Amino acid sequence: MTHEIYSYSLQQIDDLESKLIFDLFTTEIAWDLGNLARSLAQENYPRKSIIIDITLVGGQNLFHSAINSDTSIDNDYWVKRKYNTVFRFHKSSFYIGQKLRQKGKSLEDANFISSIDYATHGGSIPIKIRNFDGIIGALTISGLAQEEDHLLAIQSVKLFKEQSLNY
Repeated sequence: MTHEIYSYSLQQIDDLESKLIFDLFTTEIAWDLGNLARSLAQENYPRKSIIIDITLVGGQNLFHSAINSDTSIDNDYWVKRKYNTVFRFHKSSFYIGQKLRQKGKSLEDANFISSIDYATHGGSIPIKIRNFDGIIGALTISGLAQEEDHLLAIQSVKLFKEQSLNY
């Protein structure tokens, strides 16, 4: 499924991500979700340098972990730029990137915002809770190819929800 996600329509991406809604989201859930994502990353990409991050819309960081010693401050900047995109548009960074690619426009041309502050590469997905129209935060993964970052974030939430039926 890795490369086929590029052929998904915006509706298919939206449908895939719309199943990732939590009943509640606490600091404990963020910690457990972040650790699950970290374990999946280590298992599936043992030699890759990856950042796993969960940040709330208000800026509070609930989970941040580097995997392997080759990560740098540049990875942290990528994470921030990706979740800034999620916070602004309430859609995943991959969704926004695909939408712009379909339009043949850059972020700057389409939205008058700078790619210095926003990134439309996959890897950041909104954290949503049931009965709330907005988003409360983002799970962001950075360090892999963008489609791998994105699918790992989705896989992490799906697996977490399957294992933790109360969330």
